[in-house]
Amino acid sequence: MMNMRSHFYIKKFLVFIILSAVCFYGCKRTVKTDREEDSGIDDMEQVSKTEYQRIMKLKLPLKTVLINKTYSLNIPENCDFEVEKVAPGEVLLGDIDLAKIDTNSLSVNLADFFTSNEKLHSEHIYIIPSNDSKQFSVADLKAGGERIDAVYYEDDNSVIYSQGETFFTCNLQYDAVKKCFLVYSAEISWTQKYPKKQKLELSVHLLKHAKNLMATNYLVVKFESWNDYVQNMPALKINWVNNMFMKIEKELKYFLDTNDQVSPRTPGNYTFVELFSPSPETLSDFNKSINQIRSNQVVESDYGSRGIILNISNQYSYQLKEDSGCYVVTSTAKMRDGYAAHTFATVFCPVIYKGRTFILKTDQELTPSNADFFVKMFSYFSKHNTLQITAHP
Repeated sequence: MMNMRSHFYIKKFLVFIILSAVCFYGCKRTVKTDREEDSGIDDMEQVSKTEYQRIMKLKLPLKTVLINKTYSLNIPENCDFEVEKVAPGEVLLGDIDLAKIDTNSLSVNLADFFTSNEKLHSEHIYIIPSNDSKQFSVADLKAGGERIDAVYYEDDNSVIYSQGETFFTCNLQYDAVKKCFLVYSAEISWTQKYPKKQKLELSVHLLKHAKNLMATNYLVVKFESWNDYVQNMPALKINWVNNMFMKIEKELKYFLDTNDQVSPRTPGNYTFVELFSPSPETLSDFNKSINQIRSNQVVESDYGSRGIILNISNQYSYQLKEDSGCYVVTSTAKMRDGYAAHTFATVFCPVIYKGRTFILKTDQELTPSNADFFVKMFSYFSKHNTLQITAHP
């Protein structure tokens, strides 16, 4: 016969089991998988019409460039481009093997600040001469040996799809005047460890680039402020910059001593901006260099071993543009026999914080096309000591 003590422990054990079951089923902890946390679009079958139209209505400053003295293309204003002939066997676009096409094809590589070192994405335009406007189709671009895991957008001449964690944006247009196909191909690599939702949004922005290549009446617009960039650029790029400037913000407020400088590393282990905390002497040297460029009287720096923010040399010619509180210095190497001139831009911006003057400086050689992005960014930071603005959803 069971004694009272045993009955007590059995009863206590049964209560424990019941409470554990209630906690397990009623208060179950949800643990998201990497795909769920990283994605937000795993269950999406396509880009919504609302999201597509929202992006297509955003501002996109464009410029018209001439390719190979023959083809006019509209590309984003902050993009540079390189043109090369496509060698046989180098390019395969789905089922379009350029090595099997008799006529020569061209490859136009678009590049901006985000594709230079960090390589957040790539953009290529292939110009393929053809007298047959129906020779190729979007189906040809989708075909090939690789699998397609999901198609998120498709129309008569475009498709956005993924292979694993890599996103592709393709567009096909025929120029009836020049008798050629324009094949646009953009890629966001699996190596970019960003939320899939942001990668998909960037893909739609890239599709917008493609759809404007042959536009004949595009609206001429420009970005007037940092807020313009934030509201009209892909969230992935804006968040990337904000994350880097959060480190600059902390250094500004808490860490930099006189004549210290900091240049935080990007996720790809590059640097793109420096923050200086100059002494009065170093700041005076900087202002002297600016004044020499302004007056077109550049001489070699004689500042000895002091920290130099702007190092000028009579081996270069300079142009100075003052914009929104920033200095844009364009440096061009003086020509020598057999050498082409090398031109790059550097953006500087004084930042006043608690009575001290700091200097922001771009840490990479920029092409002039990319300078405005940094001018607007630095100018906003100099006034607010942060880049944070509520971006588009």
